[in-house]
Amino acid sequence: MKTLLISGSQPVPAPLRELIAKGSTSLQERPAGETTTSAGLDADRVVFWATSGDRDVQELAAKLARAEARERREVIVFVTPDGSAAPGLPANESFAWPRDEDRLKMAFMTGA
Repeated sequence: MKTLLISGSQPVPAPLRELIAKGSTSLQERPAGETTTSAGLDADRVVFWATSGDRDVQELAAKLARAEARERREVIVFVTPDGSAAPGLPANESFAWPRDEDRLKMAFMTGA
């Protein structure tokens, strides 16, 4: 599964990055400010890592959520330290790190 990992102002925690890499056949990483919605549509899965105040990550995730809804695809995984979701994302696409580590493992290791 081709995964695009988009991060905001804080680096992705090493254990989370490792989990994402293990559950992917290829992994590309980009900062939110250098990523377009079309780049996300080229991936099988898009993982967003955002901390509080990462508006650019939230806005990009919301745009991609609208695009994926039009295409009837589910490609977004949104991870934050507190589990807060980006506007327009369903609850099943939002995770808290490290609280939801087991849910994320299941999602990445089963290809969900």
